[in-house]
Amino acid sequence: MGNSCRQDDGNEACRSAYYWSTVFELDSLQRAFIQEQGISKIYLRYFDVVMREGEAMPNATVDIQTTAPKGVEIIPVVYIVNDCMRMAQPQLDSLLLTRILKMTETHDLGPVKEIQIDCDWTKQTQTAYFDMLERLHRRTAEKGIALSVTIRLHQLSMMVPPVDKGVLMMYNTGDVTKRGGTNAILDMKDVEPFLPALDDYDLPLATAYPVFAWKVAFRGQRFLGFMHTDDELPLMAGDTVLTVAPSLETVLKARDAVEKVRPRANDEVILYEISSQNLKRINTYHYEKVYDCRAVHAQHDSH
Repeated sequence: MGNSCRQDDGNEACRSAYYWSTVFELDSLQRAFIQEQGISKIYLRYFDVVMREGEAMPNATVDIQTTAPKGVEIIPVVYIVNDCMRMAQPQLDSLLLTRILKMTETHDLGPVKEIQIDCDWTKQTQTAYFDMLERLHRRTAEKGIALSVTIRLHQLSMMVPPVDKGVLMMYNTGDVTKRGGTNAILDMKDVEPFLPALDDYDLPLATAYPVFAWKVAFRGQRFLGFMHTDDELPLMAGDTVLTVAPSLETVLKARDAVEKVRPRANDEVILYEISSQNLKRINTYHYEKVYDCRAVHAQHDSH
């Protein structure tokens, strides 16, 4: 499997992955997975943007401890907290681009061919966010850099952002704070109402699928929080810790559903995300099959 992202025969998806930890350091498990699966792009979270004392400021910058694996393109991603976009941010586009390019150069992760912005924008924040994207897009275009954004399912019915490409997020589809029958990471009942809007969404799309699990604590029906470590929350007798994780079958169903409505959105398949912990899950439950789905379909079609 080469590291090319061309789909001349329509059967091979470009294989990509998100990396969302606070330290960018690849262990032997991750390096082996990247090589074996022919992953050609890593979407690396560089930093968040949060409101601090009335100003949009960088936060939680990734600590880069490694170089990119050979032949793998690094795509810087910046997560902007939606609250930052409740007001105009006339300087933000320039600050983002400068900081991204400087980090890339310092850690020799270039050349930058694409930059991605992740924001859960709403109707209230859309104007300020789109204005910022438009300015950033002009700046990236001048440098020959593509600009992409994440698209959540509920945003498919909203205006299309002024960028080159979107990544459809096929996860976090439900409400994790409600203790009920649905899987908050991915439930096809939550996904199906949004799929018709995918058909004529006027932006080239790639699609990201979940390979992660959450541990969530409840007291009765009340949501207490996420458990990243066993002693993160002060639990009492009778509290429940649930593991929330979509099955491989559900993820494959989601991929099939996208394939039916908009096959080109599976031309690039991105797994979210390849922390060591998630890789153990991927290897145990064979989530790498999400990459292979189209090839499997092609074999079925030819029989």
